[in-house]
Amino acid sequence: MVFVHGESYEWNSGNPYDGSVLASYGQILVVTINYRLGILDRFSKAPANYGLMDIIAALHWIQENIEAFGGDAKSVTLAGHGTGAACVHFLIASAAVPEGLLFHRAIMMSGSGLAPWSLVGEPAKFAAYVSHHVNCSPDLPHQLLLKCLRDKPLEDILSTNVRAPDFGNAFGPSVDGVVIDTGEIQQMDGTHYSDYSGNPAATKPSAHIHNTLNTINAILLRKLAINKLSKYDLLVGVTRAEAYFAFNSEDVQYGIEADRRAKILKNYVRSTYSFHLNEILATIVNEYTDWERPVQHPINIRDETLEALSDARIVAPAVQTADLHSADHRNSFLYVFDYQTKFGDFPQRQGCIHGEDLPYLFGAPLVGGFNHFTRNYTKSEIALSEAVMIYWSNFIRTGNPNEQLENDHVRDRTRFKNIEWTPYESVHKKYLNLDTKPKLKNHYRAHRLSFWLNLVPDLHKPGNDDVPSGHHELESDDEEPPAALPTVKPLNPPQRDPATIGSNYTLFTTQVFSLLNFSSYGILPNGSRHHPGPRPIHPVTAESSEGGEEDGMGGGGGGPGGAGGMSTSQEDGFAAYSTALSVTIAIGCSLLILNVLIFAGVYYQRDKTRLNEPRGGPGMGGHGGHGGTLQTKKRNENGQMPNNICGELESLTIHAKTDPSTILGHHHPALQHHQMPPPEFADLPQRAPPPPKHLKSVPGDGGGMLPAHALQLIGSNCGTLTKKSCVKSNLSAATVGGGGGVGGGMGGHPSQNVTMDELRV
Repeated sequence: MVFVHGESYEWNSGNPYDGSVLASYGQILVVTINYRLGILDRFSKAPANYGLMDIIAALHWIQENIEAFGGDAKSVTLAGHGTGAACVHFLIASAAVPEGLLFHRAIMMSGSGLAPWSLVGEPAKFAAYVSHHVNCSPDLPHQLLLKCLRDKPLEDILSTNVRAPDFGNAFGPSVDGVVIDTGEIQQMDGTHYSDYSGNPAATKPSAHIHNTLNTINAILLRKLAINKLSKYDLLVGVTRAEAYFAFNSEDVQYGIEADRRAKILKNYVRSTYSFHLNEILATIVNEYTDWERPVQHPINIRDETLEALSDARIVAPAVQTADLHSADHRNSFLYVFDYQTKFGDFPQRQGCIHGEDLPYLFGAPLVGGFNHFTRNYTKSEIALSEAVMIYWSNFIRTGNPNEQLENDHVRDRTRFKNIEWTPYESVHKKYLNLDTKPKLKNHYRAHRLSFWLNLVPDLHKPGNDDVPSGHHELESDDEEPPAALPTVKPLNPPQRDPATIGSNYTLFTTQVFSLLNFSSYGILPNGSRHHPGPRPIHPVTAESSEGGEEDGMGGGGGGPGGAGGMSTSQEDGFAAYSTALSVTIAIGCSLLILNVLIFAGVYYQRDKTRLNEPRGGPGMGGHGGHGGTLQTKKRNENGQMPNNICGELESLTIHAKTDPSTILGHHHPALQHHQMPPPEFADLPQRAPPPPKHLKSVPGDGGGMLPAHALQLIGSNCGTLTKKSCVKSNLSAATVGGGGGVGGGMGGHPSQNVTMDELRV
């Protein structure tokens, strides 16, 4: 087995993968190789695949020398993981590799040449970056450019800072016409593989001729490439969480929100597809949203996004490769590694992470781990590693993972002896689920894979000629600043120009009024109000204030039709918003204090009113009778306090001071009449008809009998709830004031003839 390492087209090595345990346990030969990566794989602007050429050179060396190590040159299996699996797929379809001579079987683990990341779309652009960095002109002829680059120190070349595109690679396999044959690609650029019928004249030209996915499909899905694929025995497999490393540590720990998911999927769709991007994005979000949950938790959103990227980038291309191979060849096998190491380096929630199957292939659990693999394993994990090595060794020797050696004298196979790995075919689609208890299942993620293999390719078509090119563009996210122009907001905003003070003042007042739900009237810098017309909403960007003034937004006061002198500076907007927020909080606190003071004043006035109420009881004479009766009348009229409290208190106080019976009542508490309850505890009856305007007090005759108008006055002064006590009080007051006792001696006083009008006022 020749193992081609993966992880990246720019870094890694074959040295950490020690194949001694697998070789001794499976009785096979294991060869690990290194090949050129990164900048050295694409050393010039001319098409070149030096990394693939290194793999081909290693295969030639094995054919010439492997017998010296006890190997069989006619039974070579080329295995690759990740990007290495994509290299294996390209070599299978390559015209530079003689069919069935350099290797005879293939193993693709967590990767395929049909993946959208397997090919570099614009290699010359990134090669030009390297040439500029080391002062070699990209316009030089190819040989002179190579000589210039080879004369430069390796450290200078490797120090080139080249940023790979999202979900893509800056360096890696590309179309060079030698290892990766162009074939009919010039006629196929702009069409999807599902449109290709073998007739180049039937294809339709398109402006999007550099779509990498279309190029990959044109290379690997043509009939010649499929026929070459069917000549090899094939073993394909994936893990559960292939796209785990597309997320950062915070995403893994806390999950992601919907806006973060939208940003990730937008970047993927924009970097992968060329037609109907909005429709493709909408269908992806709809497919990978759990609509049964009313509230989407960030962890669930992260898991759904992880599945979407895993299916799109790894699982769907791998299963499609198995479908193509099984159509003409029965000896194809599919597996899903679904066990996650118990004491591994990753959280247990996601399932098996990309690359976690490699320790079990190389037998790390049997020896307690080595190199970068985990050190601690359980007994069930050791048994799983034995099962994986048995299946792989059998496939490497015979092309069938179920066939064993006749003299197989080691290993207890009781756990797995009854599990036969059925070949994969397009009808039942059976696969082996590798876990501590391996099981044979069928139709792995059938619905989701059908989405990527059928629906998305149907959407990814240019459409008719009348479809505008702008329809295919993805809607830009205005909230995201351009990635190429990062901006840093200063901690202390710079001092603003006086000409822009009016604009900030208008912005500040507008924000304050909107926060307080006041009217939409604007305020000019001079303090006057105006009613602005409809004005557009200008987002605050990270541009300078000078740029805002050039756009006509940096002037003075706000006119009726525009936003005035609102500045578009991010610092000014931040300062104005902070000021508006502070003033809003201050105004709210002031209103709260004002409310407290008002309530305190109301309660204080009520208590003061109680204390200052005249306490004149039943009078000692005729005038005393009027004092008690009229006080009760004032208290019970309409069941509440009079409107003019201060005026009534003043009149009652003056009357009490000039009335001898009232003064006498204050000095003789025993003679005071029963006080009425406060007005807030009395019932609120309908307003009684007013008493006669000119009602004079008629002194009693001492017999205790009241005239008719006095009885009418008593009834009109009584409320609903206190009518009984009111009648008693009025009767006693009228009786005492009518005659007898001390009051009788004072009955002839002139104050008895005071009219009711004076008291009512």
